[in-house]
Amino acid sequence: MRANDTDPIRRDQAVVLCHRFDVPEDRAQLGSAWREHIAPFFQVSFRSDTDLSVPIAMRSYHLGELLVGDVIAPAHTLERTQTMVQQQGLDHILLQFYRQGHSLIEGDGGTLAARETDCVVFDLARPVRIVAAPVDATNLVIPRALLEDQGCRLEGLHARILDHDGDPFGRLLHAFLANVVACGDLLHQQEAASAARAIIQLCGTYLSGRTTGTGVQNLDARIRVRRLIERDLHEPGLTPAVIAARAGMSRSALYPLFGETGGVLAYIRDRRLMRAMRILVRGDAAGPRRVAQLAYTVGFSDEKTFQRAFRRRFGFVPSETTSYQLGIGGERAGISVLRSWIDNL
Repeated sequence: MRANDTDPIRRDQAVVLCHRFDVPEDRAQLGSAWREHIAPFFQVSFRSDTDLSVPIAMRSYHLGELLVGDVIAPAHTLERTQTMVQQQGLDHILLQFYRQGHSLIEGDGGTLAARETDCVVFDLARPVRIVAAPVDATNLVIPRALLEDQGCRLEGLHARILDHDGDPFGRLLHAFLANVVACGDLLHQQEAASAARAIIQLCGTYLSGRTTGTGVQNLDARIRVRRLIERDLHEPGLTPAVIAARAGMSRSALYPLFGETGGVLAYIRDRRLMRAMRILVRGDAAGPRRVAQLAYTVGFSDEKTFQRAFRRRFGFVPSETTSYQLGIGGERAGISVLRSWIDNL
């Protein structure tokens, strides 16, 4: 198995999915391969001090509700532009816990220096630029909604630097994350789900009360609409006209927001199917007798339509789902594995 194969280590035991950066055999392709791997998060540019002969590695584990992993990266410049923010519509938070290295973080509040033992908070719905030396860090990608459900206000935390080593609770959070990553290849799906719930609670507690300043006053339209869809996904009558009316926009303004996903209806269908898959994976609706109930729960108006759509999306029917299949599909429609995973959180 190649290092970047998105596959369980042991399928029969439903181990957690892992995606690794695959170092190309031709070292001349290393730079472009690294750019492509990081593309879901940042645009990468190399500098005169970039040394691509040093070890470069990144692994990410899909825990169902969030992603954890670690990275060893060379000196380079990373940028999340406003164009990327608008095109991707990601409503997630990235936390990087530095173990070695340092960076300059250029955000709304100016330029701040991050060093070894710091945690940097990135709001992926906001632009940022990072001038990084070689870095070794632990990563966490978590949907904003999960942190807000913990009562965590995230306004003003973008590009903030927190000392995770000088804060006892920060040390606890980072130690737990690092150990989950270290044991990632050995965790079963049920254990991963338990770890994810613990991470959500720990992270919510760590970030609570750290807000300073104000966030973006006008949230990007794509993010606002996607939040609305997630909230009302269970409604069979959720149509573009209904969404546009609830979002306070015209349908002509709504349609371009979903051009790269095949349209509004295609996006709604995919989110419903991913919600159904997540329910099945967690064992809340296993077994063919409950397929009809599951279809209605996620917003389908009839079981047959749900069964057909599910098979087209995943390649098997709901009753055949096993816990390791969350995140299945790898690269599809030109979308990278990491991007697909983030979109489906």
